[in-house]
Amino acid sequence: MVELKTQESLLRALKRAAARRLTAEELEKQRVSFIVGSLKESSAVTRARIREVLAQQEGKNVKLMLRDKVRCATPV
Repeated sequence: MVELKTQESLLRALKRAAARRLTAEELEKQRVSFIVGSLKESSAVTRARIREVLAQQEGKNVKLMLRDKVRCATPV
């Protein structure tokens, strides 16, 4: 049987990454990505709509705008 061992450099990099705090933008992207991944493939819900709903739940005013040819929710 082969004994597998994780490289020390990889373990150090993982520990640094785990200790780093996410920015608000990174956290929002992860939340949106998680929700999109939880939807059925046939769902018509867009990332923009997800961002809009999340912003509304946080009490932010939201305006949908066209940015980089993609509709996205941007706090006003």
